[in-house]
This record gives sequence, C-alpha cells and structure tokens, in this order.
Amino acid sequence: MSQASPLSSPIKRQTLAEQVAGAIRESILLGDLEPGAGLPTEAELAAQLGVSRSVVRDATRILMAQGLVDVQHGKGVFVTGSQTEAFGEALLLALRRAGATAWDVEQFEQLLLPEAVALAATAATDEDVERLTAAVDAYAARFADYQSRWARGETTPGEREHLREGSRSVMLAVLDATHNEVLRQLGPALLRLRALRSWVAEDEGPVRAAEAATRAETAYLQAILEAVTRRDPEQARATMRNLLRLPPEAIDAMRRTPAGETPVIPVSIARWTRQLQET
Repeated sequence: MSQASPLSSPIKRQTLAEQVAGAIRESILLGDLEPGAGLPTEAELAAQLGVSRSVVRDATRILMAQGLVDVQHGKGVFVTGSQTEAFGEALLLALRRAGATAWDVEQFEQLLLPEAVALAATAATDEDVERLTAAVDAYAARFADYQSRWARGETTPGEREHLREGSRSVMLAVLDATHNEVLRQLGPALLRLRALRSWVAEDEGPVRAAEAATRAETAYLQAILEAVTRRDPEQARATMRNLLRLPPEAIDAMRRTPAGETPVIPVSIARWTRQLQET
C-alpha cells in the first residue's frame, strides 16, 4: 500500500502557546536563559509577547513536559539544569519493561567503550589526562578500602552505590576526554545502566578474594589510563576490547539478571584474571 503524500495533508499551524514555548525554548538553547535563571512573571511575559496569561500558562506546561523549566510554587518558573539523570532513570525503566538484561547493557558497552577510549586517546588534552588520573586514583583508593573492610564484614549495602559512583566518575572522565558532545551528554545517562558485578569467592576466603578483586580492578583502571595517555587509538581500542572480555559463566549470569541489577558470577575474579593473562 502506498504511503500518503506529504502534500495530501494540511499543514498543522502552531498554537499561540506552542509559539511562545518555542521562543522561550530557543532562548534556553542559545544560552540566553541559563540553568537556574527565573523566567519573567506570567503577567510580564504576557505583556512582553502580546498574548494572554492563559497562553503563557499553556506554554509553561509545554516547557515543563520537555523538562526545560520547573515551577516552584510561590517562587516562579526556573530553567532546569541537565536532565541526564532523569533520562537515565527513564531509559532504565524502559529497558526493564522491555525485558532487557545486564548482558544487553554489557554488549552495548563492549561496542561503545573501545571506540570511546580510542577517541579519548586522540582528543584528550593534558588537562583531560590530569582529571582522568585524579578520578582513577580516587576510585582505586575507594575500591581498595571497600574491599578491605568487606573482607572484615564491615561494609553496608549503601556503600556499593557510593562505589559505583566512583566507577562512573572514571568513565565520565574518559567520555569528557573525547570532546564529543553526544558522548558527554549521553554518558551520565548510559552509565546509570551499569551495575557492579559480584564475583564468587570460591574457596579462597574473603581476605584473598578481596585482595584479588583489588588487584584486578587496579590493573583495569591503570590499563584504561595508559590507553589514553599513550595517544595510540589503535592500541587503546585493543586494550579496551581485551579488558571487556568475560568468561562464559559471567555471560550466562548476566543473561539471567535484569538490566541495572548486580549479576552474581560463579567464578572467582582471581581465576578469571589468571586466564586473561595466559591468553
């Protein structure tokens, strides 16, 4: 069946509210109205634009639905900041409703991250490398401390989220170093899909398991840092592809785990690290 011609349908005219919302939206996108800035009052906007106050109210509702403004009762209407966190939550909910798994997220990262690190190796400035180094050092120290206390049974469930934020900060520094605005803007939302993995300690005991996890994570972080600082995109790409390899048991566990939740991998990190080094 042939599609209807675009000329067969009447052109939809914008309502006054849509036109007003469009004018304010352009001011926000151009930076004339920065995040946190208050819009003129309803009466002021109506007089300024030559429309009724009801039109301004409808325009405000449109902008709220687009996430560009926020109404604070008793204070006014204010331009919102970045919506990446809300977008990340909405994306995760959409994936969960679609039945996405942790493996879906992992596959996406295996496609994206090697190219992002390769681009960072090409585009990173000295300042970018300094920020990445600081993020790596801070997270490595936090991870080592967490593992040490975990081995003694001193950690709390809430600390895992704090630890995950440290991991995200490293990857955000990498994405910033690409100087690609799409990666920079989407990065925080996409990284919200990540969850820390739980590797089974097997018979090595908590102390040795914690030490092995710390060694593996430190090596992973240093490899990312070196991949960027060497300024060799091909080597950076190859390094990340190797770092993102997983044993079959991990893939099976991720396929059974909903997106955003922690997969329990029935392999010790020490054993898998040894296998990686031998190949």
